[in-house]
Amino acid sequence: MSRFLCSCAFVLAACAGSAALAASDPLLLAFEESKSAGKGLNFLVNGQSIAGVVVSFDERFVVARSQAQGTIVIRLDRIDGVAGFVAQPLGDRKPQ
Repeated sequence: MSRFLCSCAFVLAACAGSAALAASDPLLLAFEESKSAGKGLNFLVNGQSIAGVVVSFDERFVVARSQAQGTIVIRLDRIDGVAGFVAQPLGDRKPQ
């Protein structure tokens, strides 16, 4: 029983840690919103633009899907940026 409780505690800690990290990083925030809302993003990878909707992501990879390419796996260290209609963190908005 204690192994089960330890594994549950580990999973909960990992989920809480990834949520806190996503809240502080705009790139991970965009991934999280694309995953939850099904909004598409353009991934800018080494000068190329790849369109897709985020299916899952972790500290090394993002997995996306698209109609043209099917499943797409991109290493996070290769991503230059993302573009799409996702919300910005409220603290980063500048008055116009």
